[in-house]
Amino acid sequence: MKAIRRGLPVASIAIVLALAGFYSSASGWAGTAKEPSIMSEAADAVTPEDIDGARPVARTPAQLLKILGERIKAKDVDGIVALQESEAAIVNYDKSVIRGRAAIRAFYVEWFKSDPVLTVNPKQTVIAGGKRAGGGTVRNRTASIMGEYTLEQTRADGTRESFSGNFCDTVQEQSNGTWLYVQDNPYPPHGDGTPAHH
Repeated sequence: MKAIRRGLPVASIAIVLALAGFYSSASGWAGTAKEPSIMSEAADAVTPEDIDGARPVARTPAQLLKILGERIKAKDVDGIVALQESEAAIVNYDKSVIRGRAAIRAFYVEWFKSDPVLTVNPKQTVIAGGKRAGGGTVRNRTASIMGEYTLEQTRADGTRESFSGNFCDTVQEQSNGTWLYVQDNPYPPHGDGTPAHH
C-alpha cells in the first residue's frame, strides 16, 4: 500500500466516508470532521445495539453506510472492522484484494495515516436474493451499493493528492436482520477493465 493508492474503502467507502460524513440533500456524503452523518429517514432511525450493547448496528444498507461514516470520522478501527463479515474483502488500487478482518484492520490503520477526506455520493442500492423465513420475512439478502466518490489524502512525501472514481460495494443481511460488508470495491472496472480513478 504505497502513496495512496492505499486502497479506498468505500464504502469503505462506499463508502461515506471521509473522516466523516453527512448525507446531503443532493444525495451525497461529504466528509468533514464536524458534520453529522445522515442518509435518510430510515438511516436516521434508532438502531438496536450489537452483542455487547455498546455500538449501534445497521438494519438497512443505508444505516450501514451511515454507521461506517461515523466510525471512519472517529477513526474507530475496531468499530469499522465490526461492520465487516469475517471473510470480507476490500479491492485495492492495484486490483489486489485485502481479505479478512485482520487485513482490513491493518489497512485502516495505515489509511488513517494519510488524513483522508472522502466524499461519497451513493447513486443506487439494489437489494436482491435472500431466503423466506417464518412469518414471510426475507432474510440473508444481498445489496449492491453503487456511486461516485472523491478522495483527498496525504501522500508519503507530505503533499496532498485528490482523485475521484466510482464504487460498487456488496453488503449482506445477516440472519438476525443486521447488515455487514462483504466487499468494498472503490475501483470497479469500466469498459477496458481498468479501475476508474483520477
